[in-house]
Amino acid sequence: MNLRPSQGATRRSFLKNTALCAATAFAARPFAKAAGTLPGETLRYQGWAGVVLFPELADDLGLLAPLKLQWVGNTTSGPQDLQATVTNNTDFAGAFNGSIMKMIGAGAPVRAVLAYAGSDARSCMGIFVRGSSVIRTARDLIGKVIGVNTLRAQGECFVDQYLRQNGLTDDEIRQVVLVGISSVVAETALRHGTLDAAVLPTFFRDAALAHGGLRELTTDYEFYGATNMDSVILRNDMLQNAPDLAQHFVAATAQAIAWAQNTPQADVIARYVSIIRKRGRDEGVFPARHWRSTAVVTKGGVIRPRDYTQFQPWYAWRRDAHTASLAPESIYTNRFNPFATEAPLEKG
Repeated sequence: MNLRPSQGATRRSFLKNTALCAATAFAARPFAKAAGTLPGETLRYQGWAGVVLFPELADDLGLLAPLKLQWVGNTTSGPQDLQATVTNNTDFAGAFNGSIMKMIGAGAPVRAVLAYAGSDARSCMGIFVRGSSVIRTARDLIGKVIGVNTLRAQGECFVDQYLRQNGLTDDEIRQVVLVGISSVVAETALRHGTLDAAVLPTFFRDAALAHGGLRELTTDYEFYGATNMDSVILRNDMLQNAPDLAQHFVAATAQAIAWAQNTPQADVIARYVSIIRKRGRDEGVFPARHWRSTAVVTKGGVIRPRDYTQFQPWYAWRRDAHTASLAPESIYTNRFNPFATEAPLEKG
């Protein structure tokens, strides 16, 4: 497996069409229902192998009824999940807040309604190198190949901002080559020398640390502190034409987040393993077994302006002034979250 790109085939080749295609494809299945039509509604969504989403937890806890969930398959990335919802192939999605901003800036008719993941002292992503590597500082990454799960998303933003904070010039940062590689195989690729470094999220990070032989340069928790980084989005037509449905979905999911925030780790893991085994998707429980925390730092997933503005300097640096200048209120709403009026839970 050769992940080292050919001349010119680097992350600097901008993926121009993804957000625009998704934004212009909105047409197929609008929510045209009025309030009061909640019973019997089914929401389509994509999942992740071995991972329990908060709406799935809400369903298992009995909070989502009478709404039903219809799993249509697993997603490959946050941006792909967003695109599926924007194009009406699913009804909700979750992704990195920067990707959400980018898509809304391109005209996608969606809003973020819940924070669903982030970084804290127990759950975060890290930049790893081999234990024998000469790479010890950000400057040592010049000319090296780093694997991230998805280009133009959270891992790349983290790496770029880390490099800039440590004094690398724009020209030097352009010499750091990022390639997309699934987190499932990134650790193996790093150990075999296919990559010089790899960004490993949450449970993949924990597994790498347990396996030994690798060294962590930094984490996004060290860089950003405890913060929300990912959100759930709904389409505007649901928010406008089926507000009762949106209200119930968000409230149930927020309550599931709060349950996971306040339940002992072992009990959450046991519940997640039970859900995975009951749903019969022929998948392992490795991610669930390594669950450490929600990494949602606000009670019930209430969204804050900072959850988006902390990434806007990256877009400004990438000369995307439009995304960098979006007002937070144009990106998200807390009006359906029952915890929005409570004192925020800010924890590391």
